[in-house]
Amino acid sequence: MNKVFIITVLAIVMSCRQEHETMIIWYDSAAANRDEALPIGNGRSGALVYGSADHELLHLNENTLYSGDPSIVYKDVKVTKESLDAVRALIKKGDYAAATEATKPWYGRLHQPYQPFGNLHIRDKREGEITAYRRELNISNATVQTVYARNGITYRREVFASHPDNVIIIRITSDRKNGIDITVGFDSPHPHTVISKDGNLVMHGKAPGYVERRTFEQIEEKNDKHKYPELYDAKGQRRFDHRILYGDEINNLGMAFESQLHTVFESNKGESEMIGDSLHIFNTDDVYFILALSTGYNGYDKTPDAPIDMSAINNAIRYSYNNLKMRHEYDYRTLFDRVKLNLPSTPEQHALPTDRRIENFAEKSDPELAALLFQFGRYLMISGSRQGGQPLNLQGIWNTEVIPPWNSAYTQNINAQMNYWPSEPTNLTECHEPLFRLIRELTASGRETSRSMYNLNGAVAHHNTSIWRESVPNDYVSTASFWNMALGWYGRHLWEHYLFTDDEQFLRNEAYPLMKEAATFLNEWLVYDDDEQCYVTPAGLSPENAFIAENGKRAAISAAPTMDIAIIKELFTNTADIAAMIGTDAQFAAELRDKLKQLPPYRIGSRGELQEWLHDFKEADPHHRHISHLYGLYPGNQITPETPELYHAAATSLNLRGDEATGWSMGWKINCWARLHDGNHAYKIIRNLFNPVGFGDKSKRRNGGGLYRNMFDAHPPFQIDGNFGYTAGVAEMLLQSHAGYIELLPALPNEWQQQGNVSGLKARGNFEVSLEWSNGAIKQAQIISHGGNPCRIRAATPFKVMAGSTSTQIARSAPVNNYHEASFDTVKGGVFIIR
Repeated sequence: MNKVFIITVLAIVMSCRQEHETMIIWYDSAAANRDEALPIGNGRSGALVYGSADHELLHLNENTLYSGDPSIVYKDVKVTKESLDAVRALIKKGDYAAATEATKPWYGRLHQPYQPFGNLHIRDKREGEITAYRRELNISNATVQTVYARNGITYRREVFASHPDNVIIIRITSDRKNGIDITVGFDSPHPHTVISKDGNLVMHGKAPGYVERRTFEQIEEKNDKHKYPELYDAKGQRRFDHRILYGDEINNLGMAFESQLHTVFESNKGESEMIGDSLHIFNTDDVYFILALSTGYNGYDKTPDAPIDMSAINNAIRYSYNNLKMRHEYDYRTLFDRVKLNLPSTPEQHALPTDRRIENFAEKSDPELAALLFQFGRYLMISGSRQGGQPLNLQGIWNTEVIPPWNSAYTQNINAQMNYWPSEPTNLTECHEPLFRLIRELTASGRETSRSMYNLNGAVAHHNTSIWRESVPNDYVSTASFWNMALGWYGRHLWEHYLFTDDEQFLRNEAYPLMKEAATFLNEWLVYDDDEQCYVTPAGLSPENAFIAENGKRAAISAAPTMDIAIIKELFTNTADIAAMIGTDAQFAAELRDKLKQLPPYRIGSRGELQEWLHDFKEADPHHRHISHLYGLYPGNQITPETPELYHAAATSLNLRGDEATGWSMGWKINCWARLHDGNHAYKIIRNLFNPVGFGDKSKRRNGGGLYRNMFDAHPPFQIDGNFGYTAGVAEMLLQSHAGYIELLPALPNEWQQQGNVSGLKARGNFEVSLEWSNGAIKQAQIISHGGNPCRIRAATPFKVMAGSTSTQIARSAPVNNYHEASFDTVKGGVFIIR
């Protein structure tokens, strides 16, 4: 290995130990369940590590392992002209409940779920009392460590998931010769076999060919048996008494998978033997395992029968343990170390286990813990979403159930998008790539759906999808399934990637063609409403709320809900702008701009709130977890201080919704309050998020969402989107750039004002920003211009701008309304100091 590389890595490792003492999540007891286990991942394979001294358990996942097959994707859904006309007529009549019911033929069935891979068990054959126990996840180097003593022997386990080598590494050491005596074995919830092959422990298995989350009773109540030929025969009789189908129950469909575990004794001292289907390791004090996971996944539109590739094992065994760890840390820290956030707490708080700190958060501010949760979100992003892998689903890559909550879906009316909110502002742009691949593949699927379901051009996708890229609506159990704005919202991610990176090749070759397809569908979906004198979506919904119509009936479907129009305005504007930038499709861009002038405006309701629907309906649930009508505030940029009436209406809407919510909903609200420049209200939501769920003193718990012991977001149950919403929200409190300028410390709460610093955040225009503050005022900021674009800075107090290389003053702020602003030109690579 190159000596310069080794020296560089060693320097990074040493600085990690010195600089990141606060980046450790730790406990003084083992995990009792999934929501206490510590996550690791390399962007493809992942594990939840329990840390038990007697029986170490790793729940394993590989992010391509799903049930099903492209051949069973349900596509027989149509919005006929006759059915659409009927729904529109009912809407015109004001019978929204009947209109909602009339859309039933527009629904399909659920997509297939993400699957658990299996488990790795490590059992200690020695007995004795456990003392000096500690387990931790060090997110500065992405390593889980468990340390304990038994019979006077200290044991140490290290576990990490290496992206460069695509393996999971488990090392076990004892401080006494021959102190290790363990068995190691695999199992899986799926049919599997475990054998010894070429000295490796090998598990072969096969995922279900079909899994149905809906119960038989739900299917039959909706008269949907014809949509489930896997479960019902031609006469409508149940084929089985279960809904998880394997092997010949489902024509031998199902994805094959394989894991291999290779054993390495450090200094070649140790023995192993097979006992049944487990591996016995003994007479050693230092052993490590190389674990590789793989599946037969062959692409979203192909039967998953690809040869299983286990070459990662042979590649990894070329390296020593120390080299494997150095390669892992170098790769991980290249991403993680770009951003640092320091918010100091007391030494007494720092000394407590993480679960105790979560319990105490509501009683006493713990800024360091807030910073740790921010960085934990970035850790999860790096661990779960890497180039070439699948995007993060509702559970990221960490699922333990064959029928997981919501099928571990890509839920595309907020959750899939929220997973990637931190990717650009927290300087992890490479981690955005798996989502872009999903958008490409979903657009291909959605092109077919646009024609077959709507008889329209362009591409469309709905509420949910999976690795098979289903683009038709789910079933009618939830009316939310018909929401057809997914590709429109994804257009924001494509456009934002360009704004943060200046990647014109990406804009021209990837973003624009995909955005054009989404815009083409929505352009054709719009209809002119003579009563409203504008274009509207003929039938839509506001995820996932319902309203009470004038006749007192509950309904979900209406024309032109606010979110529909907000997404269309954004997509049409950005698509037309890109067309002009790259010099193409002038006629299409002109048509979009013409439609933009004829879309309904935002409307303010009788309570001063931003209306959720075209008409001032009463919400069925005034405190609903979704705040879809605030899309234009966040993640969009249509509602800013420069639109004061809408800005205040958005704040009224948030206040009416209330502060208590599910975990991910709190993530969204943090971002919205940050956009409203109310750092203290954003912090109030943060305090609510640090609600211990399922552990600790019951008197300190509240109802609703919060955090599990392992800092996973609790909807409940576990949904990872809230972790990412929180991380994006903290970034938004410290830095904003959506309104045409970079705003420093726009929403700093009182609890963080005394002192703090952050470095490496990204701003639109391809700027990198670092900040230091004291007593709520900026001491110094640094702006690095990676694109050479003009820069406009806004802050609450006066400042001056100096060229970093010469300390020459190049600009001084001037008062603008209640702020201070300065504009200046930059050069690519230029460094500028703000004081």
